[in-house]
Amino acid sequence: MMETKIPEKVYKYRDWSNGFHRNILLHNELYLASPREFNDPFDFRIPMNFIDQTPEERNIYINDLAISHFYKSEEKGLNFKKQIEILEGRITNDKSFQTNMEDYYFDLLNKHYGILSISTKWNEILLWSHYVNQHKGFCVGFWEDKLRESTPFVSRTGLVDYPPEFPIIKPIVEKTEEQRRQRISRQTTTKSKDWEYEGEYRFVKCFYPEEPKTYQRLMNFQDNCISEIIMGISIPTEARDEIIQICKIKNIPVYQAKKFPFKFAIDRELIE
Repeated sequence: MMETKIPEKVYKYRDWSNGFHRNILLHNELYLASPREFNDPFDFRIPMNFIDQTPEERNIYINDLAISHFYKSEEKGLNFKKQIEILEGRITNDKSFQTNMEDYYFDLLNKHYGILSISTKWNEILLWSHYVNQHKGFCVGFWEDKLRESTPFVSRTGLVDYPPEFPIIKPIVEKTEEQRRQRISRQTTTKSKDWEYEGEYRFVKCFYPEEPKTYQRLMNFQDNCISEIIMGISIPTEARDEIIQICKIKNIPVYQAKKFPFKFAIDRELIE
C-alpha cells in the first residue's frame, strides 16, 4: 500500500431498507466482497503488461523465470533449454498470451480475495445518492484503528490511489517480499481518477489457498468500533426511529444529516 496518513475515521454507506445492510447495526457484520462483485470493470483488474516489454526486458523476464523453475523442470525430467524456447515463443509470438495471463490471474483474485470498501468521507453528496437509496439510508462511522484491531485476520489496509493514467506494471520475477508487496498494492488499490470523489479506503483479506464460502466473507467487529451513525437527509421516520433505538442500546452517537443553507453541501446535527 502507499505510505499515506491513516484516517482517524472511515465510513460505510448503507440502505436501511436492505435487510443485508441492516446487519451492520443488528449483528455487527461487514462483508468482504469478491472483486467479481465490483461495479467497476477496471477495479482489481490491473494486469502485468507483457505487450509493451522491450526485447531486453522480455529476455530478462524469461531467463529469471526459467532459472526460478529450474529444479521443478529437472524433477519432472523436462528439457530445460526446450522449456525456455517454448516460453519465449509464447510470450513473443502468441497474441493470446496476454489475455490468457489476465484471465488466469483475475480468476485467482475473484476466488481468493475479499475487500471491504469504505470511505474517508461522511458528507459526499454522490455517495449518499448512489449507495444510500437517494439519501434515505444511513452512514456508519468507524474508528479506523479499533476496526483494524478487532479484525486481525485482515491482511492489509490502505487508501486507494487515483492516478491520471492507467498504470503500467512490467513483468518481473519477484525476488523479494517487498517487490511482491508493491506489485500487489498497485494492482489492488488503483482506480480511475473518475472515482476519486469516493475517497476510498480498503480492508483486504487474502484467503489463498482456500476459496471462501459466502459466510466466511463476513467480518465481525465490536460495538466500540463504531464512532457514530449519520442518518440521511430523506430517511423515513420509521427507519429513523429504529436506528435511534438501536444506537441508544449500544451507546452510539447519532446525527441527522441536513442540507447546508445556500450551498451544495451536507451538514449534520447531533440527536440528543
